[in-house]
Amino acid sequence: MSVTTLRQINHELESFKTRDIQVVPGLRFSQYETIRTIHFYYNSKFETGPIDDEGDRKYFLNIVKNPCKVFSKAIDFDTKNIRLLTVGGGDPLKTWFMERDLKFWMRDKQFGQVLNRIFKELPIYGTVVLKIVNGTPYFVDLRNFIVDPSAEDLESASYIIEKYNYTIPQFRRVAKEMKWPEAKVEETIAEFRKMKDHSHIRVYERYGELNMTPDTDENNWSYRRVYIADVGVDELDNYGRIQVHHAGVELSNEEFSPEKLTNTYWEFHAEKTAGRWLGIGVVEALFEPQIRQNELSNLQAKTSYWAALRVFQTRDAGINRNLLSDVRNGEIINVDSEITQIDMSDRNLAFFNQDENKWMRNRDELTFSYDVVQGERLPAGTPLGSAELAVSQTLSYFEGIQENVAMRVKEMLYKVIIPQFSKEMSTEHHLRLVGQDLDKYVELVRNEFVFTEVIRLAVGGVFVTEEEKEAIGLAVQESIKQGNEKLLTVPVSFYKDIKYDVEIDITGESIDTRVRSATLFAILQAITADPTVLEDPIKRKFLYTMGEDGGINMNDYLDSIPATPSTVASPEEQVNARGRAGGGVSAPALGQQIPGPQMQTL
Repeated sequence: MSVTTLRQINHELESFKTRDIQVVPGLRFSQYETIRTIHFYYNSKFETGPIDDEGDRKYFLNIVKNPCKVFSKAIDFDTKNIRLLTVGGGDPLKTWFMERDLKFWMRDKQFGQVLNRIFKELPIYGTVVLKIVNGTPYFVDLRNFIVDPSAEDLESASYIIEKYNYTIPQFRRVAKEMKWPEAKVEETIAEFRKMKDHSHIRVYERYGELNMTPDTDENNWSYRRVYIADVGVDELDNYGRIQVHHAGVELSNEEFSPEKLTNTYWEFHAEKTAGRWLGIGVVEALFEPQIRQNELSNLQAKTSYWAALRVFQTRDAGINRNLLSDVRNGEIINVDSEITQIDMSDRNLAFFNQDENKWMRNRDELTFSYDVVQGERLPAGTPLGSAELAVSQTLSYFEGIQENVAMRVKEMLYKVIIPQFSKEMSTEHHLRLVGQDLDKYVELVRNEFVFTEVIRLAVGGVFVTEEEKEAIGLAVQESIKQGNEKLLTVPVSFYKDIKYDVEIDITGESIDTRVRSATLFAILQAITADPTVLEDPIKRKFLYTMGEDGGINMNDYLDSIPATPSTVASPEEQVNARGRAGGGVSAPALGQQIPGPQMQTL
């Protein structure tokens, strides 16, 4: 079986490298060559080497790196933008605790670096693939990722192959983690030692259909995941001809559902086009402008060689020497005709500059990397309104891509990352709250306790005034907030059966800080001038819209505001809603210290 599997893998590898696909009639595409060219261009290297046919050095004028950086910055968001929302029937306090705990966990797992790398590599390659292993994301190297280039997505690909190169110690460590049979591991190492010209053990991980009975007439096909080590030597005859191909060592072979690929590999694409799997990134979009800019740069470089020469002319046939080497300082030359310098200046500079500007404009149009987005000063006399319109139109293009990436990240969080977090944090652990988190926690507990206490007293026939409610709240607040931080103990399985939804709030990610500051000041003025904007639902909606337009998440500011009397049902309405109960409860005396909840353990 391993002979057939390795032969099929080698055939797919060879086809991936040497054959291209037809996207539409006349349009051919090679994923292998595209990724190879991207690496050359992004690293400012020529595929044909740094020396041209005439022995001169070739210069690479890189015009792809800066648009990639503009793209990355425009679609960037951070872990602080990830929020957990309570769904119907859920506990808001539990959801809030889980969100705080999740952010600390993602910081320890360096999930922010994972997001940053996605944003960095997406414009370069057009596609980024993450592989989830035991809940931890790893980046797939597209140089060693062989996939059906015509597939719509990985789930529909006819084959997926990952190539790994291990040293012997690395191979033993990975084999232990993957629980490969010890006999297979030792056989792999023994076969590898027979290979004289290899420094690493090559292992293939393949997903796809395999015929489990290839030597029979039966067609027993199934979708499988196979790990096979490509080690060993071919058996040759006396004339050096291959008699038996080495079969490698099959380390693992298991049935695998194609649906599991969606939770194993997570693909992110900058821009997709029909007929090919690889997305279109910034570097690929700039292949033609980059080629032409290099041509123009090297033509100008060769022209500068001529312009630097000092050549003289005369009609005197007796002059037959190099003035630089044959004429001494102070020597007088007698000639029948004057010696004049030949004009070697370049008269095509205007043409070169015009052509370069044309291709640079084409670069900006293809990638939306205009000067105003790069932070460069606009030409003198440009109206401010025109600049703001250009920024708005450009950012709207990137917002669409950012939204697609955010939705994909949200799905990965919901299906893979947060379940892994819940699994790891199911034991008893501690959560430290400081700063705004502590203030928010105190506010949430205070509101919940006051509401519960008011209902309890109202059911007993005792109605408290606003002053009494405020006194209860202050007492609770003083009993909870002691010091600048609080260490809470999260009990076992605290997040079990929690009902939540994931939201990535990317509003205003690209808004200028001056705009944000002006918006905050305007909102503060509006609230100060008319406090009813926090109570009136229509005015409150206007306030939220104003904040969103200025890049402000109003939930960070208004969620902590306690409910006002106009938004909370009166004690009589609360009693009527729940039905009156017998028995009386004495009202607390004003000024009496009401014990607050001891929240050392959730």
